Amino acid sequence: MESAVESVLAHIAENQNFLLSGGAGSGKTYSLVQVIGELLRTDPSAFIACITYTNAAVHEIESRVSNARLFVSTIHDFLWGTIRPYQTELKVTLIKLLSGDDPMIRPGSTLVSADMFAHKDIQYKEYMLLSEGIISHDEIIKLAAAMFENYPKLRDILRDRFRYILVDEYQDTAPQVVMILLDYLTQSTRKGVCGFFGDAMQSIYEDGVGDIQSYVATGAVAEVKKEQNRRNPRLVFELANKLRADGIVQHASKDLTAPNMRGGSVRDGHICFYYTMGGDSRLQDVKNHLGWDFSDVLETKELNLTHNLIAPQAGFGDLMAIYDRDGVLSFRDRIVAFIKKSDDLNNYDGLTFGETVALLQKGKSGPALNAVSPTAGMRSFIEERPDLMMNAEARNFREFRRMYVDKEQLVDDKKQSEDEIARKGSNRCDFIRHVFKIQKVVHLYQQRRYNEFLRHTEYRLARSDDKARLKERIEAICAMGDAPASEVIRFAHETGLCVNDDRYRNFTETKGYLYDRVKDVPFRSFKNLYDYLEGRTTFSTQHKIKGREFDRILVVMDSGGWNNYNFNYLFEGNGNPSVFARTQKLFYVCCTRAKEELAVYFHNPSPKALSQAEAWFGADNCVPM
Repeated sequence: MESAVESVLAHIAENQNFLLSGGAGSGKTYSLVQVIGELLRTDPSAFIACITYTNAAVHEIESRVSNARLFVSTIHDFLWGTIRPYQTELKVTLIKLLSGDDPMIRPGSTLVSADMFAHKDIQYKEYMLLSEGIISHDEIIKLAAAMFENYPKLRDILRDRFRYILVDEYQDTAPQVVMILLDYLTQSTRKGVCGFFGDAMQSIYEDGVGDIQSYVATGAVAEVKKEQNRRNPRLVFELANKLRADGIVQHASKDLTAPNMRGGSVRDGHICFYYTMGGDSRLQDVKNHLGWDFSDVLETKELNLTHNLIAPQAGFGDLMAIYDRDGVLSFRDRIVAFIKKSDDLNNYDGLTFGETVALLQKGKSGPALNAVSPTAGMRSFIEERPDLMMNAEARNFREFRRMYVDKEQLVDDKKQSEDEIARKGSNRCDFIRHVFKIQKVVHLYQQRRYNEFLRHTEYRLARSDDKARLKERIEAICAMGDAPASEVIRFAHETGLCVNDDRYRNFTETKGYLYDRVKDVPFRSFKNLYDYLEGRTTFSTQHKIKGREFDRILVVMDSGGWNNYNFNYLFEGNGNPSVFARTQKLFYVCCTRAKEELAVYFHNPSPKALSQAEAWFGADNCVPM
C-alpha cells in the first residue's frame, strides 16, 4: 500500500476530513481506488459515494473498482439524486431562488408565483423549462446548496446513506459543493468523512473552487501530499516542477513497475522548445522537423488554445466562420442591445430587421447614428457579403433576434477518442445533429457494425438486392464531399438512410438565416468536423486534454486573441496576475500529458520569454525555425 494511502487511512480512522494533493501523473486515481478498496474491506457495513466532474472520470473509476456498496457518479447526478425525493422542499427552495430583485436563478419571462409548481414535479433535464418544472445542469448546484443550508435533516439523511464521500478532481468542483460537504454536512450529528483528491495546479475551469487551503489552514481538512510521478519521463516532470509554486516537487516513483520506469530507472524522455520570429507561423515546418506520425491519433496530440485555431487545420474553418464570426449577427445583437436600454423589443415585432434598423436610424446623426450602425469590423464583413445583409433585412425581426447562434452549437461535446462516452446535454444545433446522424450511419456501415447501423437508419432490407443498393447509396454519399450539405441531406432522406425529422424541419423553418448559410457548405467540411469531434484527429484544445495522457504532445503557444491567456506573460513572469496564473496552470496541464516526448512551439516570443525558455528547457533544446 502506498504511504500516501496509509496516511489518508490514518486520518479516516480519526474521523477527519482529508485532502490528497498530488501533481500530474502522481497516480491520484490509483490512490483513490486503493482507499476505496480498503474502506470496503475494513468497514463492511459502510456505503461509499465517489463523485467526480465528468462522465469519463466516472467510467474510469468504475472500470477499476466495482462493489454494491460503492456509488460512483458525476457531481450533478449525485446532488440531484440526493434532493429529488423531497419535492415539497424542492419547490419551496426553487421559488425562493427565482424570487427577489436579484434572484440566484433567473426566471426569464416565466411568471414566478407561490403556486407555480402546484401540480408539477421538479425534473432535471438537459434544458430549463420552468413553466413545466424542468431545471437544467446550471441550476442543480445552486438548488442543492440552498436545500442543505435550510434543511438540517437533509444533512443527516445523506450522512446515514454514505459514511464516506470521496471527491475526485476536487479542484474542478463548484465552491457551493465544497460548502455542502465541509460547512453544512459537518453540522450533522452523524459521523462520516469527506475526502478530496486532486491538484490545485490543474484547476483550469473558471467555475471550479481551485483549492481548499482555507479549510486546511483551520484544521478542518488534513492534507496529505503525494510527490511521486508515475506517468512522465524525468525531463517532463522536472520541467513541470519549475512551473509549480505550491511547494510540491515531484520525483521518480519508487515503484519499478510504474509506467514511466524502464530497466530499473525513470526514463529521461525528450523536451524541445521551437520558436520562430517575424512573418507567418511555421507550425507545419515544426511538425515536419519533429518527424512524428500525426496520423497516430491514439498517441499523438497537437494542442491549441481554441477551436478557432484548430478549425482551419482540421478542415472546417468555413463552418466556424458561420457560427463564430458572422458580422450580420453581431450587428443584430448590437441593435437588440440598443433597444433594450430604452424601449420594449415587443414594439418591433411586426417589422422586418431592415425596417427596424431604418426606423432606429431615421433622423439620427453623429454619435446617435453610430450607436445604431455597424462597427468598422461589422461593416467590413457586410461589405464583403452584402447578400447576407439583404437576407437578414428581409426577415421578421422577432424571429431573427430569437435565433441563437454560438460556436458551442458547432463544437460542443468534443471527445478525445472514439470510445469515450458523450456527455449529456450537448448544445449542438439541430442542423449539425442531423448531418452527424448521416455521418454516423455511414461510419457504422463502413465499420461493418450492421446491427447498430440498422438501429440508426430508416433504411430497410426487404429483398436480396437491397444490400447491393444500400452499398451503392453509401458509396454515393462518400463521393459527395464537394456537394452542398443540403444535397446530401436530400439524398439521405429520399433513399431512407436518414429521414428528415421534426427537429430538422423546425430548424429550417425557424432559423432561416442560419439555414441559408450552412446548407451550401460542402459536405466535406461537416465530415471533417465530425471526425474532429469524435476524436479521430490529432487536434485537441488545451482545456479538453485534461485528465488524458499520450506518448507525444505538441503544445502551440498562440492565444488566438483570447485575452484570458497570454503566453508571453507566462514566460516573462509578469503581466496581469489572474491571466498569468490561468496561463501557468493551463500550460502545466498541457506539458504533463506527455508520456514520452514534449514539444512546444512559440511564434514571436519576446526576448525575455526566450531567455526563460532556455532556462526551463535548456539552451540545447531551444530550436529556432
